[in-house]
Amino acid sequence: MVRLAWEHPANRGRRARALAGMAGWQAWKRLVRRPVDLSVYGDLSFRAYPDSTQPGRFVYFGGLPDYEEMTFMKRYLRPGDGFIDGGANEGMFTLLAAQLVGPSGAVHSFEAVPAFAQRLRDNVDANSLGCVTVHEMAIGTEPGTTSFVIRGTGSRIRTDADSDNTVRVRLGRLDDTLPGRPFAMGKLDVEGAEHLALRGAGRLVARGEPAVWMLELVDTFLRRFGSTAREVRRWLGDHGYDVVLYDPHGNRLVGAPDPLRPGQPDVLAVCRQRRREVEARLTGRV
Repeated sequence: MVRLAWEHPANRGRRARALAGMAGWQAWKRLVRRPVDLSVYGDLSFRAYPDSTQPGRFVYFGGLPDYEEMTFMKRYLRPGDGFIDGGANEGMFTLLAAQLVGPSGAVHSFEAVPAFAQRLRDNVDANSLGCVTVHEMAIGTEPGTTSFVIRGTGSRIRTDADSDNTVRVRLGRLDDTLPGRPFAMGKLDVEGAEHLALRGAGRLVARGEPAVWMLELVDTFLRRFGSTAREVRRWLGDHGYDVVLYDPHGNRLVGAPDPLRPGQPDVLAVCRQRRREVEARLTGRV
């Protein structure tokens, strides 16, 4: 973890501060063991719980934990945009998206586990983010209920191979849940069920919305639910989306290798017909 913090691009010029913050947070978790509010993204508050992994990522990684993905969001999203946060957990991406789209925008955040959904709502309420709607549900291909495995502050849909602690949660489709408004971007981090969530957004995808999906595509996770990164990529291609990476230093979209490399940042799936629009936003032309 020390090496990750030292090499993280958000810590350039502040490495000593990052390491000091790491030591301080570890001491707080072990000795004080009480929640504390962190200042994130400049002017927002995030409640840091000692049993959570998310606060440490803010502290260790310069306040921008997923550097490539979050830098893309900051350059791409505009006031008034719609954003979908699938697998929101305690709100790390939700808060950033809400700050960027502003009161005239709309952020729809999906978190299935009741305890995490409550922490998400608390973070939204603490910042008076009226543009955020929290949906306490999992997303997939069919409505109903499903069992979720809970491991620390991580969770996912249960498979037959799991014997861990589980909770019964509501399950729904994005197509049935989201309002009929435009969405500029969606993020899916659902621990291997990304292809299920996408299939449940078939109507949305058919009209090229959102223009950009941010996806975690890890074969080890996807195989739990009968898919692979290559299969998801093929599905996206058949539905008009190209899988790319974002180069934050050149501020450009670049081709993603096939197969994806281990440890790769999350990929972006960009609607082929809207790529010029996406690139124009990145360069400030829109």
